[in-house]
Amino acid sequence: ALNFCMGTLSEEQKKSVELFYIDSCSYADIVELTGYALSKVKSYIQNGKRNLKTCILNFIHVNS
Repeated sequence: ALNFCMGTLSEEQKKSVELFYIDSCSYADIVELTGYALSKVKSYIQNGKRNLKTCILNFIHVNS
């Protein structure tokens, strides 16, 4: 479910979520690595996390 749902995120959300949660990068690290504004990084992570939760719950419901 996670792999499928990661593919549904926008590229910016996917990159930010991966760097934050998988690679344990700080907001500052993500800004430096991607060139995204700090406010955008925070937004991408928050929205990406919400979108992942929704997608995973739907995925589980459909496949159960």
